[in-house]
Amino acid sequence: MITTTGRYVSRTLLSHLAITFIGFVALLQIFDLLNSADDVIQRHGSWAAIAPYALLRLPELASFILPFAMLIATLLMLAKLARSNEIMALKSSGLSFYRLLLSLVPVTLVIGLLHFLVSDQIVPRTAQALQEWDAAADAKPARQGKGDDPGVWVRDGSSFIHLDAIVAEGTELRGVTILDRNGNVLSRRVMAKHGVFGDTGWRLFDVQILSLVEGDDRRPQQLAEMAWETSLTPGHLADLAADPAKLSVAEVWRFVASPDVGSRPVDFYETWLLRKIAVPFVTLMMVLLAAPVAQGMQRHGGLGTGLAVGVGIGFLYFVADGLLLALGEIGTIPPVVAAWSPTVLFGAVGVSVLLKIEGY
Repeated sequence: MITTTGRYVSRTLLSHLAITFIGFVALLQIFDLLNSADDVIQRHGSWAAIAPYALLRLPELASFILPFAMLIATLLMLAKLARSNEIMALKSSGLSFYRLLLSLVPVTLVIGLLHFLVSDQIVPRTAQALQEWDAAADAKPARQGKGDDPGVWVRDGSSFIHLDAIVAEGTELRGVTILDRNGNVLSRRVMAKHGVFGDTGWRLFDVQILSLVEGDDRRPQQLAEMAWETSLTPGHLADLAADPAKLSVAEVWRFVASPDVGSRPVDFYETWLLRKIAVPFVTLMMVLLAAPVAQGMQRHGGLGTGLAVGVGIGFLYFVADGLLLALGEIGTIPPVVAAWSPTVLFGAVGVSVLLKIEGY
């Protein structure tokens, strides 16, 4: 009976999720196009550019809205079962509400895994494709950004590097400035017009070297080219200018594994790494949040009230998640707390409220 019930409630959840998810994604797509259509047409010079833009933005919008769609779909599914007295029939046959929720765990984890794969594999690729498409239309190098972009700062051990542009997936650099330090004192400045990564490593061209050590000759030294010893790889550089939300776990791990490399503190990358690992469990937490709301609205209010409460809880979760993520990025709280506490806290609240409603 449990297997039959599990299949039935899983199918019911998937049918509600499909409708809810498609509706929310379509709504977000419309809002995004209303906000960006003028810029897209101006950049690419044709209304035909709207279609590829919408297609490339679709995975990111879908990944963003899926947890909220899961919350609303679970609310609607449980409300439907309650209105048709199916929950009461299950309870009278000896199947508790907890067993009903437990039967949703497999399908919920599958949805969570798909969510993780989309956010980790598809979103980074489509975001990069969109960026390169826009850069080609602007006749600018990929990842260079807009005309007023000040470039990218990156740390490599005790040195600070400024790059005007990163092109060819991180294998070519334009406008390289390297500030070497001896302790807290600048010891040397190296400026190069461009750099290239090859079989022998990095080489800089049209180089100007200025020693800043007291007592040394302060006249710049000009070199046609020179080798650059650095732990920075093309993979590091290609990911520097990207939003960490649009990087894969492997790409974020490169910065975590090399704490002396990056444009941000290591806490920033650790927080995002753990946040991405927690993604598959967010959908399960949404089910735990929806269950007490669905039970409570049958006793203290109708479907409208329950949906309003569900939307409020979903909004509160996203606010808390964003706040804790920001605190973790700047190192105010440990990365593990920033990444996992919203999911664990809201899941625990859902379970405790459900226990109170059910009475056992």
